[in-house]
Amino acid sequence: MNTAIVDMDKNIHRLNSVTGRLISSSEKRSMSTLHDHPWEIPVGDAPILRKTERISIYGTEYWEKTTEEERIRLSQEEMVSWWSAFVHLESLVVEYYMKELNGGAFDDLPIIRDYMKHFIKEELVHTLVFGKALDYFGKDIYPMPDFLRSFYDDNAGTGKYPLMAVYLTMVIEWTADEYQRLDADADYVHPMAKAVVQAHWREEMRHIKWGQQMIKSLIDTDDEFKSHAQQLTPVYVRQLIDQGVTNVDCFDRANLADPAFQDKERLLDAVLSSPHRQQLNDEMMKPLIHYFISSGIYNPEYHDIWVMQGFGHLLDSMTNKEG
Repeated sequence: MNTAIVDMDKNIHRLNSVTGRLISSSEKRSMSTLHDHPWEIPVGDAPILRKTERISIYGTEYWEKTTEEERIRLSQEEMVSWWSAFVHLESLVVEYYMKELNGGAFDDLPIIRDYMKHFIKEELVHTLVFGKALDYFGKDIYPMPDFLRSFYDDNAGTGKYPLMAVYLTMVIEWTADEYQRLDADADYVHPMAKAVVQAHWREEMRHIKWGQQMIKSLIDTDDEFKSHAQQLTPVYVRQLIDQGVTNVDCFDRANLADPAFQDKERLLDAVLSSPHRQQLNDEMMKPLIHYFISSGIYNPEYHDIWVMQGFGHLLDSMTNKEG
């Protein structure tokens, strides 16, 4: 039998096996809009929603230009900016994958088709929970980022399956969940914020695991997707990481008094280039880099692109270690 066919059969079997376990886990435990979060706890005065070390200006000259009250307000706005992004993204996820499911995109992979029903339902619940959390803290949702408006239109699949859409959904959610998990990892973060983040992270890890296996198993079925992913991933991930640090509107909403915060270009440059932020980014990127190497997304032919985007030192360390 043709070796390529044998390898593909093995890949599909592995994908089905992983997906079956994820379905079982979803059926046993899936987030509830009513029962998984302490909605009865009072909001209290000046709740902290983001770990101090994760606030964007921590480790920069701007930290000393703020009062404790301003830092708390900024922690709130930066977390709310993330929750708003989840509401927008996961609403698009529900719409897109429901259309794909109804259009028969996974009909020849029945286990995947069954999993997508759980996936869509869980993403819908996430949008409801994040919206409910915004109301709980009395916060207004941030507008949808421009790049999301045509996200799935611009990243339609080129092969038999919508691999580019699956891949980019997975990378966005993985990057976002790495941020969220670390953002709320402190005892003083409001228990409601911590509960929302942790419950979402646990559930999204199933979705991310499915996306990882889907790409690993089917990457060789779509040469155009594979080539695009290998070339564009370092640029795309760099943008995601930098966009995840903060939203410039957060500074205005937090009403920071020092005039230095009016120069947004200088402010963002200081935030993104600080040694503290570089260390945080490296720790966050390590599991993603490992996956990019093991899945074939990282191609040494495009190493220069990874270096240009600031990931060369991580790749050199991890490829030498794995070699």
